Amino acid sequence: MVVIDRDGTLITNDEFLGKSDDWKERLMLNTPVVSLLSYLQTKYKTTCIVCTNQGGVARGYFSEARVAEIHDYLVPLLVSQGVTIDSWQYAPTVDRAYAAAHPEYGIAKRFIQTKTKRKPSTKMVDDALKELKISPKDFALILVLGDREEDRVLAKNLSAPFVDVRGKTYEELVDSVKNVLPVV
Repeated sequence: MVVIDRDGTLITNDEFLGKSDDWKERLMLNTPVVSLLSYLQTKYKTTCIVCTNQGGVARGYFSEARVAEIHDYLVPLLVSQGVTIDSWQYAPTVDRAYAAAHPEYGIAKRFIQTKTKRKPSTKMVDDALKELKISPKDFALILVLGDREEDRVLAKNLSAPFVDVRGKTYEELVDSVKNVLPVV
C-alpha cells in the first residue's frame, strides 16, 4: 500500500490549490511521483491512498466541495498516466491549539476540534482502510510518499518507510524505494 500526500507530492502545487478560480490552469502533476506510482501499480498489486491536510477549508479559502472537485478532476488525469487512486481522504479541521495560536487565519469554529484527522494522525489511513474493507495486515509493506515533516511522522506512526519526494527525479525516487522494495 502506498500512502500519498497530495499538495507538494502528487501535485507540485503546495499553497492552497483551489483558493482561486483558475486552479485547473494552475494544477500541475508531479511527474516523477506519478511515474513512480504508475510503475509500482504496473509491477505490484498496489493500493494507493491519498491523505491530505486541507486547512484552507477551515480558513475559508475554499469549500469541501472544491476539495472534492479537485480530486474528481485529478482522477482522469492520473488514470491517463496509469495511476489509480483507491481512496481520497482529506482533513479540513484544525486542532484547538493551532486555532488559538493563529487567530489571524479566522478559522471557522465548526472546523476546530480537540482531536483531528490531520496528519500525522493515522486516522485518514484508518478511514481509507475501512472504506476499502481491507486491513494493514493485507499488505506486505506500507510506504508513505510526502514532502513535509507531517508526512514523515505519519510514516513513523504507521511503522512504514518514508520517501521524501522533494526535488527528486523519477530515477532518484526509484532509488529511494530500492531499500524497501529490493526487486524494483
